[in-house]
Amino acid sequence: MKKIIIIGGYGNGTVALSTIEDINKRDKTWEVLGFLNDNETEPINGYPIIGKINKTVVQKYIEQPDIYFFYSLISVKLNFKFLSKLHELEIPKERFATLVHPTAVISKFSKIGYGTCIQPFVSIGPNTEIGNHVQIFAQSLIGHGAKLNDYSYVANNACIGADVVLKEGAYLGTNATTLEFVSLGKWSVTGIGAVVLKDVPDYAKMVGNPARQIGTVN
Repeated sequence: MKKIIIIGGYGNGTVALSTIEDINKRDKTWEVLGFLNDNETEPINGYPIIGKINKTVVQKYIEQPDIYFFYSLISVKLNFKFLSKLHELEIPKERFATLVHPTAVISKFSKIGYGTCIQPFVSIGPNTEIGNHVQIFAQSLIGHGAKLNDYSYVANNACIGADVVLKEGAYLGTNATTLEFVSLGKWSVTGIGAVVLKDVPDYAKMVGNPARQIGTVN
C-alpha cells in the first residue's frame, strides 16, 4: 500500500478521505497517515493531525519516497491564498495522488493530471484532458473533448458539454450546465444552476439561465 497525507481538513479534505476509503474497500491502495492542518488538533474522522501546513513539515515526509500528498484546500473565495500556500510547499507534482472513486466512469482515451480528485458517479468522455489539482464532484458529466485546466473546479451534478474549456481555476457550480464549444475564463465563478451559452470572461461572476455576468472576482 502507498501512504498518503491529506493537506487540509473538514470539507474537501474529508470528501477526499471518503473517496480513499471507498477505493480501499475495492482494492487496498492507500494507507492514510493523517492530515496536515493549521487549525485542528483533534483527529478528523478518526485520522490524526500529524503536523502544520508548512514546508519544513512537508519536506520531512517528501524524504520518504513512498509517501504521497493530496492538497484539499480549495475555496471559491480564497483560491489565490490557498494556491500561494500550495506553491510555497514545493512538493513535486508527481508526489500528489490522483484519487478516482470506484464508481466513476472514465474513458481510457482521457488524460488526467496529478493531485486531481474525481468523486462518485462522475462520467468523463473520451479525449478529455484534465489538469493538475482539479476537483470534480459527485455525479458530474464531462463531455468528450473537454479540457479542464489546472485548479478548475466542477461542483456536483454539473454538466460540461463537448469540447468545452475550463481555463485555470474556473469554477462551475452545482447543477450548472454549459453548451458545447464554450470556454470558462481564468478564475471565473459560474453559480448554481447557471446555463452557459457563450464564453465566460476571465474573473467573471456568472449566474442565471442564460448565464449573465454580475461582477468580477477580486
